[in-house]
Amino acid sequence: MGDMLGNALSGLVSYQRALATTSHNIANADTEGYSSQKVDFATRVPSQSGNLTIGSGVKVSSVSRVYDSFTVDQLRNSQAAFSQADSYYQLVAQVDNTLADSDLGLSASLSRFYNSLQDVADDPSSISARQLMLAEAQGLGDRFADMSSQIDSLSREVNTRISASVSDINDLSAQIAEINLMISKSQGQFGSEANDLLDQRDQALLSLNELIGTTSVEQGDGSVSVFIGNGEALVLGERAIKMKAVTNVFEPGRIEIAMEAGNKFSEISDSIRGGSLGGTLSFRDGVLNDTRNELGRIAIAISDSLNSLNRSGMDLKGGQGSDIYSVPDPEVYRSRNNTSGAELSAQITDISALDGNNTLIRLDGAGWRFYDESSGTEITGVTGTGTVADPFEFNGLQVSFNSAAAVGDQFLLKPTQAAADGLKVVMTDPAGIAAAAATRSTVDLDNIGSGKISETDVVDSANPNLLDDVDIEFLNANTYQINGAGSFSFTSGSEVTINGNKVTITGTPVAGDHFYIGANTNALGDNRNLLKMAAAESNKILNGGTASIQDTVNGLVGDIAVATRSAQINRQSQENLLTQTSTNHQAISGVNLDEEAANLLKFQQAYQAAAQAASVANDLFQALMGAFR
Repeated sequence: MGDMLGNALSGLVSYQRALATTSHNIANADTEGYSSQKVDFATRVPSQSGNLTIGSGVKVSSVSRVYDSFTVDQLRNSQAAFSQADSYYQLVAQVDNTLADSDLGLSASLSRFYNSLQDVADDPSSISARQLMLAEAQGLGDRFADMSSQIDSLSREVNTRISASVSDINDLSAQIAEINLMISKSQGQFGSEANDLLDQRDQALLSLNELIGTTSVEQGDGSVSVFIGNGEALVLGERAIKMKAVTNVFEPGRIEIAMEAGNKFSEISDSIRGGSLGGTLSFRDGVLNDTRNELGRIAIAISDSLNSLNRSGMDLKGGQGSDIYSVPDPEVYRSRNNTSGAELSAQITDISALDGNNTLIRLDGAGWRFYDESSGTEITGVTGTGTVADPFEFNGLQVSFNSAAAVGDQFLLKPTQAAADGLKVVMTDPAGIAAAAATRSTVDLDNIGSGKISETDVVDSANPNLLDDVDIEFLNANTYQINGAGSFSFTSGSEVTINGNKVTITGTPVAGDHFYIGANTNALGDNRNLLKMAAAESNKILNGGTASIQDTVNGLVGDIAVATRSAQINRQSQENLLTQTSTNHQAISGVNLDEEAANLLKFQQAYQAAAQAASVANDLFQALMGAFR
């Protein structure tokens, strides 16, 4: 009788707990991160009566989560990958919109400017055409400045995102550490899994992976340790290690990420991967920096080519042309950890060799070392000693120091970063546009040979004797002298270069024939120099003489378009993968209301049956007691 009643009562207690668990599942069906819980039953220790083993009923052996660690790891990794791809795409798309706009983009602005040069070439004496050219030059400079401003705005947005992410990561890591403490106490005290706390921690870890890619290792006490990057610890059991947004050692306006290490913080920006923070850093150190530097390189090429050509011509006032644009010198940043007062200065000497990459310059025990900042590759072939008289030379740059530096000193050289924002029109007088060539060639009317001389080509506008008169007199068909001196051999088609001018003489001159080079005065209708300036967009002056300004602009716009499209595809792919892994996780751990309804009915019937068994046991007991009255 007692056995029957005990068995019934054990069923009542067990199925009451099963019903409570089922109702808990139903109540949390829409709770984010909640894992369905299940009740596991086991028989109680049987009793022994003689040679008989009599069952003692049922007990709840455990209430556990429906959980698959592999699926959860997949979900966290997918979340980190999608958040990185999403953050990267959002940012790179803004750069693409800035550069590719059909009306306000870089290509459109350049086309309008070079078209205005052609208009001046069509009517070189027109003041209105010259004024329009200067207006378009100003418009092009403004467009570069506007694009630079938008890039600066993106830089500030990146800084804001980094700072906000670091704050959120610290909050989540502190939350995980606190949950670790509660889980270890709960499991140590009661010996059973703290299911709801485990769900809360899993949800916090998922939110953390939305911000930054992590790996986690479960410890024996139920806590987890969380690691990021190259194995830097973020959470160790009950302790959260703080991250901090710090200013860059070179640039105060650039935010980096540091991790607490003892009594100081060590920078770890380069090791962070995954999550929205990883996508933000990848964009900043890749597309954003590259775009800023390439815009600057294009601005420098425009300024350098136009200024050089305008100096090679003659303006409306009969003087040699001057600069149209100005650009700032390369920027140099000292490390705040430098121990000496040495300063570095730099200038661009060869735009065809200029790659625009930032250079890290460091003095160590072996001497000065030069590294590409983005790749970390050491730059070789650097010449010079770094003094003003003998500067370092590499990649189209000259670098010199004003005083001795100390071992450990570092400098960051950004040769083109400031050029886009600093491209300024310095010419104010439209008459200063040098449409005509600075010099011209003529043939003596008394020549009797068949020799002809080409138009002059100014190859060195800085030559102090550029405008001096030159007399080329032939001594015979194969020999000539210049200004009455020397004796130079001649073959038809050979070039003559003198005082920064180059001409080609063809045909068969005879003794006494004269050819002249002189200043191109009163040449209001001459447009030779403007034709060169209008064609400068297509001249191969970049990338070692293999790419023009037009090629480089198209390459930049195309590269950004490709990067944006690739980022969009990657984002969609990662979103699909996240959806798939989330669906798999929900299929395993999510609450199925149909299943819970069936369980509710099953456990209710079992509870009622156990209650009925208890009632029968009671009736039998009462009947037995009544028999002894």
